Amino acid sequence: MATINGNLVLDEQIGVQAPPDDDTDNDVLLDQDLSDALTALGVVGVSSPTDPATGFPQVAVNDALLDTTGVTDLALSIPDGDPTSGLFTVDGVEIFLYNEGGIIYGREADADGNADPNGDLAFAVVLDESDLSSAQIYLIQYEPLGHLNAGAIDDGDTLSFAQGKITLDVTTTELVTTFQTLDFASIPSGSPQETLTVATTDPTDNHSAKFDGIIFPTGVVDDPTTILKNSGTNDDLNPDAIGFGVKGGQASQMNQNEGFFVQDAAWTSGSPDENEIGGIRFDIQAIGGVKKVNIEWWAIDNGQIVATDTDTVNLPSGSAVFENYTIETADSVDQIYVRFTYDTKASTSGVRVENLEVAFPSSSEVTVVNHEDLGTHLVFEDAGPTFTGINGDVDTPFQVGLAAGQTDTGTFDLTPGADGSHVTITTYTDLGGTDITENLSDDGTTLTYHDELTGQNLYRLTVTDAGYTFNVLFTPQGEQSNLDFNAVKSGGPQEILTVPTVDHTGSIVFDGLIFNATPDADAEKGDFTAFNTAPLGGQTVAADDLNPDAVGFGVKSGQASQINNNEGFTFHTADGSDINNLTFAVAGIGNINTISVESWLYDDFGNLIDHNIDTVTGLRSGNQTVTINDDPGGQAFDTAYVQFHIDGANSGVRILDFSTSIEGPVPDQQFDFTLENTDLDGDAATQTLSILASQDFIV
Repeated sequence: MATINGNLVLDEQIGVQAPPDDDTDNDVLLDQDLSDALTALGVVGVSSPTDPATGFPQVAVNDALLDTTGVTDLALSIPDGDPTSGLFTVDGVEIFLYNEGGIIYGREADADGNADPNGDLAFAVVLDESDLSSAQIYLIQYEPLGHLNAGAIDDGDTLSFAQGKITLDVTTTELVTTFQTLDFASIPSGSPQETLTVATTDPTDNHSAKFDGIIFPTGVVDDPTTILKNSGTNDDLNPDAIGFGVKGGQASQMNQNEGFFVQDAAWTSGSPDENEIGGIRFDIQAIGGVKKVNIEWWAIDNGQIVATDTDTVNLPSGSAVFENYTIETADSVDQIYVRFTYDTKASTSGVRVENLEVAFPSSSEVTVVNHEDLGTHLVFEDAGPTFTGINGDVDTPFQVGLAAGQTDTGTFDLTPGADGSHVTITTYTDLGGTDITENLSDDGTTLTYHDELTGQNLYRLTVTDAGYTFNVLFTPQGEQSNLDFNAVKSGGPQEILTVPTVDHTGSIVFDGLIFNATPDADAEKGDFTAFNTAPLGGQTVAADDLNPDAVGFGVKSGQASQINNNEGFTFHTADGSDINNLTFAVAGIGNINTISVESWLYDDFGNLIDHNIDTVTGLRSGNQTVTINDDPGGQAFDTAYVQFHIDGANSGVRILDFSTSIEGPVPDQQFDFTLENTDLDGDAATQTLSILASQDFIV
């Protein structure tokens, strides 16, 4: 008879998982040779080797799984006709079983969740019995399956089939034990006998059973073969036409601690494996008012107890009998010992045993088909993703300048596993309670830091399955401080004005400009030289001098206390620090309502950072505010040039109430993130990403 030894284990991880790396798996390489061999067996979906990108289809085979000694045929079957497999794909689609030409396929349900004989293949169980002596079971997986233990992989998260879902049908020819009725009517009656030898009632059967009565000791009996037999006549058996009793009590009954053993009459200790029996069966009739009896039995083979049990039998009342009490062993044995005891009225209780049958082996071999459960021995181990490292950029890994437009990027060392995976952000640095919020996208791939007070986005981390990008979206700025024009020396127009802030954090240097044209939007810094040299301006020309008062200044060329059309100024800090912004109020002179203020901002190297044209309107209703800064990114600048466009003759504006934010040292900001590479059935691998944002890293 075939025996299934151990399990057939397939690890769905991409690549062959086998000894010595994993000695519990039975994966084998699906190369072209194996593909051709499986195709020849009629297997579909394996005409090509495993796809190295997806890892499917995969194959496992265990050479030691089957012992086919004495087997004449093998087959796979779905015994209960229920096509449900109990398994699902990683996407949650139910899988149904189909027997197609002796191959068990698992196929996906249709769109409505119903069994579909044409559904996509999920797995296959294949029997190769071309050589019964080396028959093999192949387990094939075509796509990832949904495992249930999120966070565990390999043998920590396995799938198998429920008992009875898939069986291996094993055909053998063997001697079969069957119960034969014993012919007690043929035994001469008259008196008790030490042993009884009783033939079967079948005239074509040549078996006989030998019985020997036993008086058991009170209490626990560890080994019934050690009990002294045939000592005197109390253990003699008293037969009648349908059974027997033990003489010791009531001769026709089985009383307290009485019993017997039975064997094939032809059995001898010289040939202990021949002429064995497979069980005994009899009816039980209560004598008097006994309501239940305890029946203890032992099966003996080669002098050893191979099975034992105790049953309490509730007996019917009156003349009715308890029918077919059966003792049956998995394998044939030499003897069976039986003992009767009673819990109440032990001295007067008894039963009769009648219509005895003994299981004898058949006299010739017959064809037998045994259905061995295979599904519980087929094991699918879960695959898991990996996440082994994060690579920063080559020059400044995991560093980013603390200014708008600065970026840090990196790549991931990971594998998705057979189930497929995606990288998400799971934890992150909290920058400021409710003032600064961290907004994570629904898919977990984008994290944005947002300033609730200003409405400005500050930082953004974006991850893909390949790498990350960290963007700085603003330039940190110092406190806004008013300019102290009262500190400017009075006495008339001046070529240069150096105006300190009221908090003494720095000074802004202003120089007036006279424009005879408007520079291009992408003008280079040197293009403004002409507007600050003779004949338009400069040290030798008084027209571009600035005329200060207690709150601002004008350009001398027109009305000295105001700014007229095509007049303007340039500014920078006295100590070379960069400027975040310059803000001032505009007051209309006369009936003017709208002007435009055009500005060009340059960095320390003379590169254009930003060009803006601010339309200022509503001057008739009051002063309006203008801010010179890098509108899109908030980047600090070194120098700015400002030109006023004012329509109408004799029209002008006053500029006053200046304030500025001068860039100063900003503390570094450390960011720590946890990134998780999670597959479709919940297994995950994590890495920590740490990024330092600093003004020292601005490029």
